Amino acid sequence: MTRGRVSLAVAIVAAVLLLCGSVVGVPVAMFGAWQAEAASCQVGSDPDGEVPGVGEWSSTQVTHAATIVSVGRQRQVPPRGFVIALATAMQESTLKNLANSSVPESLSLPHDGVGQDHDSVGLFQQRPSWGSVRERMTPSYAAAKFYESLVRVDGWERMRLTAAAQAVQRSAYPEAYQKWEEAAEQLAAHVLGLPDIDVIGGGAPTAPCGVGDLGPVPVGPGGWVQPVRALVTSNYGPRGGRMHAGVDLARSDVRGDPIRAASVGLVEQVKCDSSTGTCDRDGSPQVGGCGWYVDIRHPGNIVTRYCHMIQRPEVRIGDQVAAGAVIGFVGSSGNSSGPHLHFEVHLNVPPGPYNATSANSVDPVPWMRAQGAPLGQGRW
Repeated sequence: MTRGRVSLAVAIVAAVLLLCGSVVGVPVAMFGAWQAEAASCQVGSDPDGEVPGVGEWSSTQVTHAATIVSVGRQRQVPPRGFVIALATAMQESTLKNLANSSVPESLSLPHDGVGQDHDSVGLFQQRPSWGSVRERMTPSYAAAKFYESLVRVDGWERMRLTAAAQAVQRSAYPEAYQKWEEAAEQLAAHVLGLPDIDVIGGGAPTAPCGVGDLGPVPVGPGGWVQPVRALVTSNYGPRGGRMHAGVDLARSDVRGDPIRAASVGLVEQVKCDSSTGTCDRDGSPQVGGCGWYVDIRHPGNIVTRYCHMIQRPEVRIGDQVAAGAVIGFVGSSGNSSGPHLHFEVHLNVPPGPYNATSANSVDPVPWMRAQGAPLGQGRW
């Protein structure tokens, strides 16, 4: 951690004392703010007053970001919400508290620039239904109203960032928020004094304390484990004039669930397979391809395939994985009508990353049952 990051972290801890009345003891001073925060899976708040700029973001913009994060923390919003809120403000105002030339009152209030989008003002470009002009141009109020609406969205933590933001903002450009995800994650981590927002589970979507917090799962006597706990909703075999070479595993709230490597093996393929050219959005039955997917080669020339992940998988080609290791999260990318995991098993697969085909696929249901890890049953 750089000296600037340490100083900022100390300022954040001080702000927690002021804003939350909490007591910070020796562990923070000894080990640094982020280690202490990560150990308890808790987050701090923003520093009091202006904070230094970082990268492309000025001191004013970072101060607004810190306010957004602080309000989220005070309202006990999970860290993923900080990232969604920051990305939204980045898109709407580039993290500037904007007045509006069509709203005269706004010009007399503190502001960082002047916009002209209808009657929208402030960091989130909120319209009159969100509050008075003065309220909407008060960053802490604007952030609180955003969070208030966000947490009412059913399943928001499991959504793609742009879908969650759009559910609140109802923009004419619903995909516009997605491009800010990485920048928002980095800035949220910066104002919290963390090396990475995933340390506290702010990435999309993940465990409460990050991927590492998902922990191991019991593995069956044959060395195999269910890749996800869900029902078999579509069987192996011919479907719609073509071979459905695996099974679909789903339930109503499966989006964002961790996908586990079914057994020990070597990651042979990590790929985006979509006729749209991108897997960073939900697909549809009209889209072709497996979406984000992973192939793992296991001893005995067995290959398993995991399709339709919500984002780029957590593993890379060449990684050695243990049975039950988290390789990604359930989504709906590619040829998909809703969130689910499409899971395949292939036997006697010749060496090479593209040799798992319909011809060497088998029905995963009886095969996994024979390995002591029946699909759609039991608990880990």
